[in-house]
Amino acid sequence: MQIGEISKLCKLTKKAISYYEQVGLIDKKYDSNGYRMYDETDVTILKEIYILRKLGMSVSDIKSVFESDDKQLALRNYQDKQVFQIEQAKAQQHYLLRYLNQNLSVEDAFQEIEHKLDHHMIIKDKLLQAFPGVYGKYLYVHFGRFLNGTLDSVEKIKAFNNIVEYLDNLNSLDFEKDIQRYLEEQMDMLNMADFNKMDEGFHEVLKNYDEFIGKNKESLEWYLEYRNSEEFKSSPAYKMQLMLKEFHKNNGYYDVFIENVKILSESYKTYNEQLQKINDRLLEDFPQAKKLDNEMETNNE
Repeated sequence: MQIGEISKLCKLTKKAISYYEQVGLIDKKYDSNGYRMYDETDVTILKEIYILRKLGMSVSDIKSVFESDDKQLALRNYQDKQVFQIEQAKAQQHYLLRYLNQNLSVEDAFQEIEHKLDHHMIIKDKLLQAFPGVYGKYLYVHFGRFLNGTLDSVEKIKAFNNIVEYLDNLNSLDFEKDIQRYLEEQMDMLNMADFNKMDEGFHEVLKNYDEFIGKNKESLEWYLEYRNSEEFKSSPAYKMQLMLKEFHKNNGYYDVFIENVKILSESYKTYNEQLQKINDRLLEDFPQAKKLDNEMETNNE
């Protein structure tokens, strides 16, 4: 069958089906004339995508489920995450009504919410509340997709407290005005959808590194050439990277913050290990990337 027919059958737009093809949820098949064709397997997959999307699952979550060796376990893990979010929302609604309708004093509300509401909150939201503003948003956007659980063990509570203490006692990082403006613009533009797209690209690299490099070699070489150019080195993005690299290196970012995030999130621990392996291969296959890294080290000395 062709895309118009399967679109009606699965109650999906043609553009949605094309997008699911692009991200690898369904395989592309063509007839002898080069037209895109769909079979009963595609119908089943697209109907399942329809179901999961209606249940609130993101495309990246669906992809993780489809790629999992244990589909039922992956769905249960998603259900656990959803339960956390529902319980948090219900608890917040309950205590908001109490605060509104029972004329609780600030002190009574403070004590009650601290002891009864706080444990329902998922980790990424706790971080955002602890650090409002640009820095909290940076943490939320970059690490939030790994921190959808709660502090359900003594080890996690200790790790979270270590992170809060570490971040709260860091020396201020004072950016120049052009860098601060650039950072704020980037934070305004970034959202979880952007990181879902990054995750999709990351999974593609993991699935078949050699194939990904083969398809994207020219783009990668162009990007690395640009990163080594004087134009980029005079940009706010480059200046910000230099400052952050030096700041992280001298302030225990990797030893304290990253190590404790690994304790909070097994998925981030796995992601970090896989990212390191890919980074090592990229440095081996693209010497110009190693040169760029060495130059940043030299500029920071």
